[in-house]
Amino acid sequence: MAVLHTEGGFLRDEVGRVVLLRGANVSGRSKLPPFLPFDDPRWFDPLAEWGMNAIRLLVTWEAIEPERGAYDDAYLATIASLARAAGARGLHVVIDFHQDLFARSFGGDGAPAWAVSQPGRAATGREWFWYYGVSGGVQRSFAAFWRDENGLRTAFIAAVAHTMRKLADVDAIVGYDLFNEPMAPLAELVRGRFEREWLADFHRACVRIRDAHAPGRVLLVEPTPLVAFGAPTSLGELDGRDIAYAPHLYDATALLASRFLPRLSTFPRALAAVAATSRARRWPLVIGEFGVLNGVALADRMIEDQCSRLDRAFASWLVWHYNPTDVDWNAEDASIVSPGGGERPWTGALVRPFPRALAGTPLRWESRPDRTWTLEYKAHGSAPTELTIPARWSPAPRVAITGGEASLDGPTLEIRADPGAHVRVELRR
Repeated sequence: MAVLHTEGGFLRDEVGRVVLLRGANVSGRSKLPPFLPFDDPRWFDPLAEWGMNAIRLLVTWEAIEPERGAYDDAYLATIASLARAAGARGLHVVIDFHQDLFARSFGGDGAPAWAVSQPGRAATGREWFWYYGVSGGVQRSFAAFWRDENGLRTAFIAAVAHTMRKLADVDAIVGYDLFNEPMAPLAELVRGRFEREWLADFHRACVRIRDAHAPGRVLLVEPTPLVAFGAPTSLGELDGRDIAYAPHLYDATALLASRFLPRLSTFPRALAAVAATSRARRWPLVIGEFGVLNGVALADRMIEDQCSRLDRAFASWLVWHYNPTDVDWNAEDASIVSPGGGERPWTGALVRPFPRALAGTPLRWESRPDRTWTLEYKAHGSAPTELTIPARWSPAPRVAITGGEASLDGPTLEIRADPGAHVRVELRR
């Protein structure tokens, strides 16, 4: 697997080509014991067959350190094995330290029981997200964590460092997302203090620990999950190399109405906002989560619309989520496959062409409803551009190209062009 780095606002491979990630979170089942997405690594096969090239592989602090100071290395060995299996299928792996509502005792996942500062009633069902605002136990536990009371944040960072050391020889791992959807007491969120101070300080610690224990891996930085619905970010300044901006994006209107309403969708405005932050910081944009939650009607149209917008933004993405098992955490009904691996109505919209390695400066990338797909770029370097064209999108695509020469080998369209050439590629089914 290629080692990735960041430069000029993009992920790049070892020869400087722009790399876009297309894949899925694996998976919501990992929020519950045994904290693994599935038992058989052959479940990665469909993702590779769809032309995807990445997964966001969930782990939890509880699974890594169930008792304080005692790490479960057998669990980490299984994670390493899964990551290698994904890599063998051409899938880049981002390790995601996942949490929701801080811990399982609150109806969420993430922290071990010994890290919970104040008990509270557990949320159930699809309304679990509201517990961030109404559960005193959740808010108190987050406050204690970010303030490092009783050494909680220090313990978490130590668990991250241990994990990085144990996974250091897994070549498929290209990055780490060290805290899923960071939240805090509402007063600190509203004032912006949380992102400016507490979260920025945590991210600086993450840079140090990545540099010490996982050099050569990209660090994916998340704002609060409120950004997913269009809220502004107050994310503090952060220095360091190989950093990507990894917000989540969900359509708040669709969640509230249980239906995709294009004219009222919050997704376009939220995408514009996170893209602006990405450009301002010159960080690659990696959408760590987006997708269908809670049984939204017209979900296939919604995902097609969202993927087309992400294409135009040259954004990497990892859809929430790929879960072929019968374990559905909090009844979210969000998996892109049903139990046993059957496709959902919106799965097909995710299987689409994309430039997995682009040798040049991206200029335009657009996918239209008539399934015409257009890429334009200014060529650089001697390496070829590689486009993935999934067989199920079109087994025999029609290709028109100017500015370069193309050859099709299975699902890969290889393009060679002289440096400085303006290359335009059009694909039709």
